[in-house]
Amino acid sequence: MPAECSPPEKTFWVYVSLWIANFFSPLLYSGVTTILPSIAHDFNTSAATISLIVMLFAYSQGFIGTIGGRMSDLFGLRKMMTIGFIICFLTLIGLFISTNFTILSIFRCIQGIGTALLISSSTAIAINITPIYKRGAILGILTSAAYLGASLGPIIGGAVATFLGWRFLFLLLMIPSIVGLILFRGALRLEWCTLDEEKFDAKGAIMLGLGTGAISLGAGLFNLYHPLLYLVPLGFLFLIIFVYMQKHTRYPIININLFTKSGKFSLGIVSIMINFGSATAFVYYSTMYFQQVRGFTPLMAGFFLLFKSMAQFAFTPYAGKLSDKIHPEYIIIIGIILCTVSLVGTAYLNETSSIYYIYTTLFLSGLGLAIFSAPSTVSALQDIPSKELAVASSLTATSRSMGVLTSQIIVSLSISHYLGKATVNANTIPAFLNSMKTSFLSLSLINIISLICYIVLAIKIHHIDADKKKIKE
Repeated sequence: MPAECSPPEKTFWVYVSLWIANFFSPLLYSGVTTILPSIAHDFNTSAATISLIVMLFAYSQGFIGTIGGRMSDLFGLRKMMTIGFIICFLTLIGLFISTNFTILSIFRCIQGIGTALLISSSTAIAINITPIYKRGAILGILTSAAYLGASLGPIIGGAVATFLGWRFLFLLLMIPSIVGLILFRGALRLEWCTLDEEKFDAKGAIMLGLGTGAISLGAGLFNLYHPLLYLVPLGFLFLIIFVYMQKHTRYPIININLFTKSGKFSLGIVSIMINFGSATAFVYYSTMYFQQVRGFTPLMAGFFLLFKSMAQFAFTPYAGKLSDKIHPEYIIIIGIILCTVSLVGTAYLNETSSIYYIYTTLFLSGLGLAIFSAPSTVSALQDIPSKELAVASSLTATSRSMGVLTSQIIVSLSISHYLGKATVNANTIPAFLNSMKTSFLSLSLINIISLICYIVLAIKIHHIDADKKKIKE
């Protein structure tokens, strides 16, 4: 069935359910990140090992998100989003009753599948039911929902861990998953299933899973068993084979031509991955810094991170609206500059850094992400044909997940190098700070490369506009 809009009287509630989905997914990430020190303490787990909870979540989210657009085209957007809500709810029960770190990690990995389906499906549905001249504004609102979830996650996670215990966070998070599911199923009756005559490329999906899995596990576990590092080049080999397969299969998971025909889409995907990866590392290290280095409670750490996330929540809708009026590339450049400055500033935090200095870096990070997020998605999708929008929009959402995965690999390698299997304590604080500095400076350099590419693109757009103006005159 071709894509259709839900009945006008229910469109508002569709947007509400999409808002909840975008709010809920980052809440699952940021809330759990805040309670990692508490989990590590209860299970007597090292700093390097506890990061696997984040990495496995990011891996499954990135892998399923990548194939999510294709699955939605074949089986239906409404169905995929429904499954996403259900998976999240069931895994929250599993996380609540987990008795050891291994079981917790397994449920967290499965939960990443649910959030991937929510993120990719909600973005595609929003694109389908929204007129093109309003997409920037709607994407801005949905992105601000994600930032509100990221804002409340540290507060909720910190408060629950401080007063009730970290397990009760998973019990509390069942509420938005149920509310979102009920609203979505009631408001949206129609289904999108535009490729029901085609087949799913199972071989390609397996190769993609092997590639991303080998890279993730090799980088994440090599500190526990060093030969596992050899999985990383093997993973890249699998990904090269995957790309080759996609070029030579009738029904590919990813249309490689999307990347070769649209430079803006390729740049957008890469820059979103880089920027959101940097943001993930920022949250992870900040949480550990506030609790392990400065000795704050999880709740206090949550309040510090709230300052950053509220800046994202407040300014994101305005950046989205602005990208409907001017070239989004101009806005993106400002966002990347602010994010890079905040990363460099945070890299030099120490045990006695001023609270005002910390607030400044947090605010700059939040403001930069707010300015960057919606315009980067608008820019990436501008030149995409309508029949490819579902896959392309899911890929922009997936790039965030892949950014999380990439950043966790960098973080894991850095922590493993400086701390090994040791936990973060009074004796290992200098090593932890060196790890944080190395990670942030590395991510800053990658951000600068992305910035240069957008500056070049903005100059080209400016020249094109100037030529059009001369022709009119």
